Amino acid sequence: MNLCEEFEEIFLHDRSFYIKIMRFKDEDIDKILNSYKINLDFYREKMLDLNIETISIKEREYPLYLKNISHPPVFLYIKGKLTFYDKNIGIVGTRKMTSYGESACRGLVGDLVGAGVTITSGLAIGVDVTAHKRALNLGGNTIAVVGSGLDVIYPPENKYEWEKIAREGTLISEYPLGTPPDRYNFPRRNRIIVGLTRGVTVIESYKKGGSLITAKLALEENRDVFVIPGFPNYLSFEGNNNLIKDSYGKLITSGKDILEEYDWDGENKINLRIDIDSEEEKVYSALVVEKSLDELIIETKIPIGKLLGLLTNLELKKLVRAIAGGKYRRI
Repeated sequence: MNLCEEFEEIFLHDRSFYIKIMRFKDEDIDKILNSYKINLDFYREKMLDLNIETISIKEREYPLYLKNISHPPVFLYIKGKLTFYDKNIGIVGTRKMTSYGESACRGLVGDLVGAGVTITSGLAIGVDVTAHKRALNLGGNTIAVVGSGLDVIYPPENKYEWEKIAREGTLISEYPLGTPPDRYNFPRRNRIIVGLTRGVTVIESYKKGGSLITAKLALEENRDVFVIPGFPNYLSFEGNNNLIKDSYGKLITSGKDILEEYDWDGENKINLRIDIDSEEEKVYSALVVEKSLDELIIETKIPIGKLLGLLTNLELKKLVRAIAGGKYRRI
């Protein structure tokens, strides 16, 4: 996409266009209009120089899962692959990782990558970068969601991994070029990690770790939360053990538990891109959690005869399947 042309076209409209046609929220409209202060010529040159692209929430390329969270970003800045896959798991955890946490992370990511699952994390020191490195070393796909502009490498210690992900995976940010890594950017960044994935795995977290905030976001967005259990006397696993004790997370011991949860064949190393038309997308989007036929009719407002045909198409494409109780779920 030509960023300059897209932005210029957007800014030509008045506020009613965003509300009635684009259906943006007030706070998102303010962001768009304020960003007109950006020097577009400078942006066009710098974006081209850095091979950074942008997609808006109204484009087909926008990640389907992310579009369905409570407050999806209006624009995404992307460097690297522009393909997003259905088989995607988020990995989060402490920056102060123990050897036990590192071993658990490497093993779990290995299981998932072997089944063609994309690994999404935040490229922070500790668990995040360990997950990214493991995925890259195994030839898997990985997405790093960062809390700065894509021209501001943070943390600097992870410069090598940042550049490698830009070449072999995907770097994503909702922040314009030049945005520094301010601390309040990262909680917002975490909602994108949640939004891109089917579920989030907490590898290792202290009692008040930032990973627990991500886990809470995941639950609010109807995503699964998987948790590696830790030794009772390990403070760095107190957050994990509390999630399990309070029944907020599903206890797992390896990536194979996640593969079984979603019926993802561990021997199928092909990660298929979702290829569906607009009506099928509407039904597929509604199935973030399993639903009955009646629930789908109410949510999508599609007549039952047509809806059954769309569900059949999605089943043939191996994206949806019927389960017990007359319900449907994503595969």
